[in-house]
Amino acid sequence: MGPVAFAEPGMRGRLFQYGGDGPGFPVDAPFAVVSVETTGLSPATGDRIVEIAVVRVDDRGRTEDEYVTLLAPGHDVGPAFVHGISPSEVRDAPSFEDVAGELLDRLDGAVVVAHNAALVERFLAAEFTRIGVTLPLNPGLCTSWLARRTLRAPNHRLDTLARVVGLPVADPRTALTDARTVAALLPRLLAMQAEPPRYLTGLRPMPELDVEVEPTTRFGELSPRTDGWIASIVDRLPRAVVDAPNAAAQRYVDTLTCALGEGRILGGEGQLLARLAASAGITPEQLLALHRRVLGHLRACALENAILTTAELRQLKTAASGLGLPDAFDDLRPTSPQDLMAARLR
Repeated sequence: MGPVAFAEPGMRGRLFQYGGDGPGFPVDAPFAVVSVETTGLSPATGDRIVEIAVVRVDDRGRTEDEYVTLLAPGHDVGPAFVHGISPSEVRDAPSFEDVAGELLDRLDGAVVVAHNAALVERFLAAEFTRIGVTLPLNPGLCTSWLARRTLRAPNHRLDTLARVVGLPVADPRTALTDARTVAALLPRLLAMQAEPPRYLTGLRPMPELDVEVEPTTRFGELSPRTDGWIASIVDRLPRAVVDAPNAAAQRYVDTLTCALGEGRILGGEGQLLARLAASAGITPEQLLALHRRVLGHLRACALENAILTTAELRQLKTAASGLGLPDAFDDLRPTSPQDLMAARLR
C-alpha cells in the first residue's frame, strides 16, 4: 500500500471533498462520524471492513443516532489482537452489501467525519465499489487534521487526543467507542477554530438502498440507540397531547409514548396498546384523534430543522404505520441540496 494522503482542506477523494480552513463555503448540516475496524491496512490488496459504526451528531456534539455492526469479511478477520474480533463473532454477521442501505441513510444529509479520514474513505470506497454502488461527492472532515491545527499533543492518536481534552478513553476500544470519542472530540476542536470549516462541495443525496438485515454487535456490547432523533421529539410532546382524562387512558398514552421513543411501535407493543385502549374505553375515533395529535407534533418538530434525512423520514413513516395512519407523511420528502440552497437565498 502506498502512503495514505493526508485529508487536508481541498483534498478530493473518491467519496469526499475535505473541508477545513481553505477556500469554499460553510455547510449547515449535522455530522456523521464513521469509524471502522479492518482485517488489515490495504483495501487494494483485499483487506475488508470487519466492523463499522456511524454516530450522527449535531454541531454541539449531541447524539442524534448511532449504528454499529460487525461484518463478515469473506475471509479471515485479520489481527484479532488489534481489533479484538474473533472469527466466531462474524460467522453470522451481515455482509457490507446487507447493511449498505443503513449506512447510506445515516450518511445522507451530513458532513462525513472520521479520524484518519483518508484511510477510512479508502475502505468505504472499496466496499461500495465491490457491490456496484456509486456515491456522489460529499463534504468530509478529518479530525486528525483538525487536531493538528488546534491542539498541542504528544501525538495525534485518538486516545491521546481524548486524554488531552479530558475525555474518557474506552477499554476495550471498538468501532462504536471510537466513533463516540470522535463525536465528543469534534465540537471541542471546532470551538478552537476561528471560523466554521469551509468546503468546496455541498451536500448531495445518497442513493437509496433496501435495508436487508439486523446488525450484529460484539458479545457483551450494548446495542447503540438507533432512535435518538425521534426519541428526542417524543420527549418534547406537549401536555395537550400526553395528558389523559383518567388513569386508564393515561396508562395507554404513557405506553404509547414509551414505545414510540424506543422505536418499537410495530413490535409486541402494538398488541399491548390495543388491549390498553380497549380497557380504558377509548373509542376508535378518540384513538385516531390522539394519534393524529402525536403525529402532528412529530411533523412540526421534524420540519423545524433545515434538513430531513431519508433515515428520519423512515422513522416518521414507521411511527405513522404503527399508529394506524400509514399515509400521514406521504407528502414529505428528504431534503435535497436544491432545497438547502433555496433556504439560504430566502
